Amino acid sequence: MIPNLAIADAIRAFEPKAKLSYLGSHKGIEKTLVPAAGIPFEEISTGKFRRYFSLENVADLFRIPLGAVQAFFKLGRLKPTVVFSKGGFVGFPVVVAAWLRKIPVVIHDSDAIPGLATRLTARFADKILLAYETAHMELERYDDKIEMTGNPVRLSLFEGSKKRAQRATGFTGTRPVLLVMGGSSGSEQINALVAREKKNWLEKFDIIHISGRKSKGRHEKHYVEFPYVDKGMNDLYALASLALTRAGANTLAELQALQIPALLYPLGTAGSRGDQIANAKIAAVESPLFVVADEKAAALKQLLALPERPGSNSQNTATEKIAWLLLSYSKS
Repeated sequence: MIPNLAIADAIRAFEPKAKLSYLGSHKGIEKTLVPAAGIPFEEISTGKFRRYFSLENVADLFRIPLGAVQAFFKLGRLKPTVVFSKGGFVGFPVVVAAWLRKIPVVIHDSDAIPGLATRLTARFADKILLAYETAHMELERYDDKIEMTGNPVRLSLFEGSKKRAQRATGFTGTRPVLLVMGGSSGSEQINALVAREKKNWLEKFDIIHISGRKSKGRHEKHYVEFPYVDKGMNDLYALASLALTRAGANTLAELQALQIPALLYPLGTAGSRGDQIANAKIAAVESPLFVVADEKAAALKQLLALPERPGSNSQNTATEKIAWLLLSYSKS
């Protein structure tokens, strides 16, 4: 969802008069964040594509077609010139509805292994945007539709302020700052690792811990916990010397763009299709900034072995590239 907002910001920067609408789940976090970003939000019924047995699968057999019907009528009212989907179970009914209405469809997949929703919607798409060549190989039968763009990041990430982050955390800037993240909903594994190793880490670092927990957070001398961060994330990135994190594609894209070294703990196959493992392995091969954690070894030793953060950011053109592509449909 965050990459969608990044692209929306770029579109509005290039074309202030562009009209945007967001179709999403009535249960998701986007219901709050999208209107806060100034984009009209439309709810549809959604169902998840599960690769395991669940009674919810039965209910979703009805929710997904209902979502497609709702999207069909909403698109008829909104009359968009193009529909963009970042994949996931929310995007599938919207893509199908757009295809039925003969509205051009552009989809994007962030991961090294394309998701099930991407595989299902590829046939309906006019353009398939990808970040990894491994994903291209998986979808090579759609080669004439594919364009390699990389992963979009929020342009505001490059506007972070160390001073603002120091005021928010109380850190003085005299010690290296370790940024610990477990994804938008947190990670029990990483939270447990912090609880177990925090005392040792504090001997070397000031720690910012984005836990994803339903709590008010904590503020100690060299340790700050935030349950979730939206505005101000760019400031925390600016202050960070290094990171310990999952290996979601969007997180990796942001860390790469900002040149933040990271120790990666990818989500395993028990809780995913293995996309984070593939993301992490490729990231570690392509950049010396990233190291896949050895979970049998002490995390502190691995953190201390990471390279120093370079003084400059790298160039990320994916956001602008995707924004211009979508705007081109309104001019064709």
